[in-house]
Amino acid sequence: MTTILFSMLLALAADVKIDNDAVRVLRAADEPHKPTALHRHDLNRVMIYLTDGDQTIRYQDGHIETHHWKAGEVAWSPAGGMHVSENTGSTTLRIVEVELKQPAPAQSAPRNLKLDPVAIDPAHNLLIFENPQVRVFRSWREAGGTEMMHEHTGKGRVGVFLTDLNATVKLADGSQSALPKVAAGDITWSGPVMHATTNLGPNKMEMIVVEVK
Repeated sequence: MTTILFSMLLALAADVKIDNDAVRVLRAADEPHKPTALHRHDLNRVMIYLTDGDQTIRYQDGHIETHHWKAGEVAWSPAGGMHVSENTGSTTLRIVEVELKQPAPAQSAPRNLKLDPVAIDPAHNLLIFENPQVRVFRSWREAGGTEMMHEHTGKGRVGVFLTDLNATVKLADGSQSALPKVAAGDITWSGPVMHATTNLGPNKMEMIVVEVK
């Protein structure tokens, strides 16, 4: 297993950006026409595509998948299946892979719909998919805009930024502080929290949020 995983990381030029009890997050650069070694993934994953690209996946059992990804697209990738992956396009395919280390909880904590960002502000938070392990949504905010106070529950969340962000954050206790500036492609991890962020601009902010249950 270690050899298989090492070969896959080497082929994709993948860097481990976050590694904790809940997730391991990789940022991978898949170069054109360089097939990976035969490998498998033992953990379920959320895949966030940072660039457009074409990909062919050939499974050991003969099954073949072809994909045409768009920048900002998100996909669920279940564990299993020995395969070889190849970027069949002409440019580097950049991907963030969120590996989920823990099984789904026996029962997810109920959400307070009055503090759920997807429920209270669907104009800025679009659900992409949800399953027993994660909830994934796209979040954006115009320059100068402030979120409604909301909470993130569960084990924590991965933030994958599709744009730069220059912002301040207000916590439930009323305290306010500047957030570290992030650039498009940056990845963050944070625990459960209640907060509201203000996008200082000058541009619209957009990110993918992966909440781990």
